[in-house]
Parts: sequence; structure tokens; C-alpha cells
Amino acid sequence: MATTRQADASGADTHAFAAALFDSALPGEAADIDAAAAARICAFVAAAAAERAAGTPVIVLGTVPAEGAAVRRRLALAIVNDDMPFLVDSVSLALTAAGVTIDRLLHPIVDVRRGADGRLVELYGTGSGAGSIGLAGARDGTQRESLIYIELDRIGARDRTALVATLHRVLGDVRAAVGDWPAMLALLTATTRALGDNPPPVAPHAAAEAMAFLEWLAADRFTLLGAQVSRLDEGGGETRVTGGLGLCRDSPDEIPQTGSAAPIRPVPSAVLSAAPSAALRRFLTSPEPLLMTKAATVSTVHRRVNPDLITVKTFDRDGRAVAVTRFLGLFTSAALATSPKNVPLLRRKVADVTDALGFDPRSHTGKALTHVIEGFPREELFETTPERLRTMALGLLSLLDRPRPKLFVRTDAFGGFVSVLAYIPRDSYTSGIRASVGAMLTKAFAGTLARYEVELRAEGLARVHYVIAVASGAGEVDEAALDAQLNALVRGWDDALETALVATAGAARAARLMVAYGTGFSASYRAQYSVDEAATDLVALSGLNDDSGRAVLFHRRDDDAPHQLRLKIYRLGRIIALSDAVPVLENFGLRVIEEFPFDLDDGAAWVHDFLLETSDAAAVADLDALRARLEPALTAVLLGVQENDGFNALVIAAGLDAEAANWLRAYFRYLRQTGIAYGLMTVVDALRRYPAVTRQLIDLFRDRFAGEGGNPVALDAGLAAVTAIDDDRILRLYRAVIVATLRTNAFVPGGPEALAFKLDSHAVPGLPRPVPYREIWVFSARVEGIHLRYGPIARGGLRWSDRRDDFRTEVLGLVKAQKVKNTVIVPTGAKGGFYPKRLLAPASQGASQ
Repeated sequence: MATTRQADASGADTHAFAAALFDSALPGEAADIDAAAAARICAFVAAAAAERAAGTPVIVLGTVPAEGAAVRRRLALAIVNDDMPFLVDSVSLALTAAGVTIDRLLHPIVDVRRGADGRLVELYGTGSGAGSIGLAGARDGTQRESLIYIELDRIGARDRTALVATLHRVLGDVRAAVGDWPAMLALLTATTRALGDNPPPVAPHAAAEAMAFLEWLAADRFTLLGAQVSRLDEGGGETRVTGGLGLCRDSPDEIPQTGSAAPIRPVPSAVLSAAPSAALRRFLTSPEPLLMTKAATVSTVHRRVNPDLITVKTFDRDGRAVAVTRFLGLFTSAALATSPKNVPLLRRKVADVTDALGFDPRSHTGKALTHVIEGFPREELFETTPERLRTMALGLLSLLDRPRPKLFVRTDAFGGFVSVLAYIPRDSYTSGIRASVGAMLTKAFAGTLARYEVELRAEGLARVHYVIAVASGAGEVDEAALDAQLNALVRGWDDALETALVATAGAARAARLMVAYGTGFSASYRAQYSVDEAATDLVALSGLNDDSGRAVLFHRRDDDAPHQLRLKIYRLGRIIALSDAVPVLENFGLRVIEEFPFDLDDGAAWVHDFLLETSDAAAVADLDALRARLEPALTAVLLGVQENDGFNALVIAAGLDAEAANWLRAYFRYLRQTGIAYGLMTVVDALRRYPAVTRQLIDLFRDRFAGEGGNPVALDAGLAAVTAIDDDRILRLYRAVIVATLRTNAFVPGGPEALAFKLDSHAVPGLPRPVPYREIWVFSARVEGIHLRYGPIARGGLRWSDRRDDFRTEVLGLVKAQKVKNTVIVPTGAKGGFYPKRLLAPASQGASQ
């Protein structure tokens, strides 16, 4: 029974609204509303409906307070509008597209009486419904209105303003489509009649099928959203737009009343098609009367998809195309469910394919072909060519007998979209595979994923229909290559990994690695890395013997910034603590941005993936050259072969290898023993500031002891260009100590276990007295030592020291006494001292004795 209540100007009497909102609410929408919440909702909707200008929607967005046990605050949205189709679904889709979740939706249809000023006088509750075409009321003197109440997630103030503006545009589009629907239907009928009066210069059955198809559409099988008529010149080009209806109006908000002769506005070109003009001209100059494609933009009315665009040409008595009419809309569910054998145009296309294949319709293959065509997506049937349909039908017949991954690609007639049907065995299908295939296709076609639809079919296949929007056409499509990628994605990560391992390490080694670690990769690892990367990681891990071993790999991804670099560190047994790894990387001049540790087989092995940044993007430009220096250097530090200090930064900053950086480190440790005041980072910074001079110092060292060619003139010129006093002193001190070096074991085959420099002490600047005749400096990551000799013939021993930074001073004092003591036996004395930086554990020391 209808409820009638008098509403005062303030909207305080909300009983009629309560009856309308809650009595006909759908299940679940009003079940948890208590009296206080109901009163709040009714007052909110009543206030929104209190006044409304004719033909204009009211949209009110407010805050819902936390009620009862709820702690999450939400927003309330009230929309009051003339009743018409597509309101609720269009509004809901707009909210979803904005990323907003709907928590509650109430939608009664009511009859109201309003005054001349738009204020609400009476409200008659009539229940809920989808509305009816037209804006006329159900009772004399009343009008039918739609009340929509929605509770949704909270959003920021700026997003609220944008959302309200979006809803106004959507409701304007709905009003445009509904208001012009009779005129669009009349235009569709007139266009069909014109095609019959002046048929195109094609086979008679083609013209008849086109007319029958348009009549089939007009019988409630196509939801018309927009239409446009344009004239053609003698060359087949469009010269003047003479009609625009629905969404094809330039200003959809200016909607005429049904049946009025309002002025026709030109269609916004973006609504219809982003087709290249050459492709459009090919159709306009052809004798074909009709073409079906997809529109370039997404519909805001009824369904949020790219609407179908049906283009029909009108001909004069001489068979020349003189006009083009475009109809924008959506096929109804009834149309999409109709057998293609009963759809004009499709029935002819299907018959051509069936006749060309020649299968007996009563045979197994003939029945399978019928099943394939009946299950084919209707939109694809409308737009694909008979030749392409025949190829796809044969491919699908093969899939029925032997289910396997396969895809079929169709490019839109105007090149704006690529349609891909991907078939995947149901047992292998997952949402992850669906997303991976979509990403593969968007990358392959350099486009964006417009939409996808999934259907799990009875024959053991999952079908995913992807529509990829492309900016400049798809070009040549290598379907075989895409099939290969699809197979790699679907057949299983473990199988694909074994194939990648065989290619990387050979069949025998691949089998061993798969047994050891192949199935141990975590789900998070598999989601982030390809099987080729996994194969590389397994090969690196296979080179480690125990948890003391390390291996590293520097790499980059396509989307990394120019100054970014990635590093993988491999270890068996135990995770690497960040506090151990970060200082090492920072000493190389690398900034650690993030780290992702992945374990295999519950911690049996670890892969640490770091994202790093360098201060100089040019250092990363030649990644292969950088890796050749950086990977051995970092591995040596992680294994303890080289020291972890600032000299490692010279590998990147000065382009040195680990060995050359260690020579400079060894010289610095010697100079610290002689009493220079500069600290390690002061020296390193000087070397970094002048990388060319630093490399020339290394060239000088190589020239003196390996004969590999240095350039003293270039070094002198480089030193002359140094401006800072301390930098100049440091760099010249390095040159002096290199020149003072008489011999070294730096270039022995296989490399020395510890570096040794024999120096002419009198050539080293600033040594404290007494200055030795010769001295030998020994340096490694495990021990430092020095031996001072005060003549060609001298005698003395070695001493263990605990003074790391100045044991040379200690030895210098001892050698003075040694000189006096040895005068009776030999001409002069000698003395040595060493400082062990890394001792073995006590148990190991005992075992080695």
C-alpha cells in the first residue's frame, strides 16, 4: 500500500522516507540498521530531496558518524533525480572506478509532488525498481523520482569534490542517453529504410543482411547510447556533421524533452573512435555498407566498457556513399545469448566458415565445430572476419582434443584495440597466471589493459578475453612468439626453471641443481623473478661450499633510474644481517635503499637482493665494466680477503680494481705508521676528488714494478691542477712513497698472500729520526708488519706488538738499543714488529701447533 506523508519545509517529517527506503530494501542492505541509524538516514535523504529544480539531479555527500560497535567512519551519498534507466548501475560503476567501496545501497522509486519553486510537497512511496524509459510521473500532477542512498569509504576533501563532479557528469550522460533514446531509435529505423531504398553496390544478399541486422538491433537488442550523422564529400571524406544524439552531443547536459526538435550538436571525436584517418577512409571509400568496431573511450552509462560502434553508410541512387551514421551502444544480454545462427550477418559468416571447412554436421568434428562457434564470444563474432574465424575455429577444435595453452589475436579494424583470446587448461589456471598473461600482452603490444573477462569452460579450458588499448596500432603480430611466452607462463614455474637451467648450466648439472634447490623457491620469490633469474641464482649458490662462502651479482632492471643498481648476495645456511651488509656497501660509495631477502628450502640458502644508488650515474652506464671490477672487490671484502674501509669506494669513484685499491690502502697504512696526521677518509676523499690523478699513481706503480707503462708527464700535470693544499700534500706524498719503493711482490704469479714493499727510507718524506737504511712494509687483511734495517749488514729479531697504529714507533725505539748491542758483532742493528689483526680461535691455534 502506498504511503503518503506531508513533508514540511525543513524535511523533519521523515516517516514517508522511512517507508520508501526500508520497506522495499534488498536483502542485506537494511538488516543491521538500528532506530538511530534509520532516523539519521531518513533525515539525510529528506534534506537532500527537500528541494530540486526540474531536470536537475541533487547530489549530497556527508559524513556518517561511527555508530554502535563500528569504529570506521564512512561517507553518506544521497542522489535525487528523475527516474530513468541505468541510474544505479552507472553511479555504482563510477564509484568503483574512483576506487571507492560501497557499504550500503538503498534505491526506492517514489512519486512526488513539488511546488513551482521545486520544494517537496508530498511523497508517495511506490517501492523500488529499475525505472522506466521517459520522465513522466505515475500519477496526475506528480512526477516519478529516484532516491539513491549509498554509504561508502571515507575519502579526502579534494577527492570528494572530484567525485561529486564525476557523478554530475555521469548523471548528465545517463539523461542524454535516455532522453534521446526515442530519437536514436527513430534514426536507426530511418537509416535501415534508407539502406533499403538505395542499396549499396554489393551483392544483394549483403545489403539484405545489413538491413536485417539493423532491424534485429532495433528490436531491443542494442542499448543505444549515442548517434551521429555526417555528410560525405565526393572523395569519401566527412565534411559536415548534421546530427548528434545522446552521448554524441557536444554538451550532454543540454538535453531536449522527448520528441522536441532541439538543435543537433556535433559529436566529440574522442567518444567515437581514435581511428587513424587512413583506416577510416578505406572503409568510407569501400562498397561495404556496415562496419562494427569498439569506441575509443569507456562508457559511463550502464556498463563501464568500451561501447560498440556501428557505422552505417547511406547511398544515393547511383550507389555512391553520401552520408555516414554512427550508432554508439551496448549489446543487450539477450543479444549476446542468441545463437549466431539466428543473428543476421553472423549467420552468413558462420555458414561461410562451415561450408569452407566442409565437416559433416552429424560427425564428431562437425558437432564440435558447432559447439566451438556457439561458445565463441559474440562481440568477437561480430567484429572478426570470416577468414580469421575459420583459422580460430580450427585452432579451437584442436584444443578440444588436446587442451593446452593457446591464444588468438585480432586487431581492431581501426587499430585502436587488440583483442586476445587466451585459452589455458583449467587445472593450470590461477588469478596469478591471468595477471601475468595480461602483463605480458600489454608489454608485447605497448598498450594498456582496457578490460578482461574470464570464463571457466566445461571442456577443461579457461578462456580469458583481454582487450588491449594501443596508441598507434599493433603492427605485425607474431602470434607464435606470444604462444611460446604463454606456454612458459602456464606450464609451471618448476618445469620452466629446469628448462632455463639446462640452457644455463647443461642437462647434468641442471638435474643436480633441481634436486638440491629447484623446488625450494618461495612464492614471493617466484612472484618477483623470472625463471632465467632463478637459474642464475642457483648456479651462483652451487659454487658455495658452506656458510662462510659468498657470491655476488650486480644487475639492473629496465625500470631502474640511471643512478640505481641492484645487487644479489648469495649465502648458504644463515641470513646475512643488515648491520653486516650495509656498512660494507656504504664503504663502496653505495647507498642502500631497500633489501629483499629470500630463503630456499626454509633457510638452506639465501638470496639477498639490494636496491642501491650511486652518486654518479655515469659510473653505472657501462654495467659490464663496472661488474668486472666491483663483483670481485665486494666478494673479497665479504670473504675477509680485503679490508672493509673507505678505500673500496675507489673501485667505483676512480675506476680501480680491488687489487689497485688495496695498494693505495697498504701505502696509507704505512704512512700512518710514520706519523702523518691525515685520517683514512681524508686521504680517500682526496683520491676520489682527483680520479685521473689516482689512476696515474697506479699507472706509475705498474710502470715501476710491472713495466706496464705509466706517464710521469701526465701525472705531473695532474698534480699541478690540484687546488686544495691538503689534497696536494696527500697526492704528492703518494707519488713520493711509490718512487721510494725499491721492490714489491705485488706482481708475483697468483698474487701475494700479503703485500710487501721494500723502501728506501731516506726517499720517504718526513720520516722521524733515526731514518733506517731500508725498511720492508708488510700488509694484508690479517696482519701488518715492518722490518727496519740500519745498514746492508744488520742483525735483529721480530716482535709481536699490540700497538696497531704506531708499532713502527715502538720498533724504532727498540732498534736504537739493538744498534748499540750489535756493534760488537755486526756493523749495525735491525728490528721488526708485527700486529696481528685477525687471530685464529684458540682451539684452532692449538690444533695447528
